[in-house]
Amino acid sequence: MRMEMNFIHQCTLVSQGQQTGVDPYGRPIFEEVLKPDVPCRVDQFNEEARWDDFGFEYGVSYVLFLGPDLILNESMKVRDIKDKEGRLVFPGLFLFQRIRPVFDRKGLHHYEVFLKKEGDQDGEK
Repeated sequence: MRMEMNFIHQCTLVSQGQQTGVDPYGRPIFEEVLKPDVPCRVDQFNEEARWDDFGFEYGVSYVLFLGPDLILNESMKVRDIKDKEGRLVFPGLFLFQRIRPVFDRKGLHHYEVFLKKEGDQDGEK
């Protein structure tokens, strides 16, 4: 089955600390490098349920499905996941927790990236 048919979202991949040039004194300049409009799919699931002093709480996790043609590393982040029409579905910045390559008989089929929302418990910074 073609994985690209299941990619109903688009996201921006953020690579941390890439050298983008040099300053007038010859020192390297490091900045975030953005790769916009990457086809993807995000699914949300409840990882665990727990009781605390304030009541019952669900721990929500996200998994991001990406195509095999990307080069990923765990220092990357993903930002502002949108649907095909450009509406924000999962706003904010997400950290890569774990990258899991999925193989089929021919080779690498796709990546499953487990995400964690950056910021405090509400997802705000």
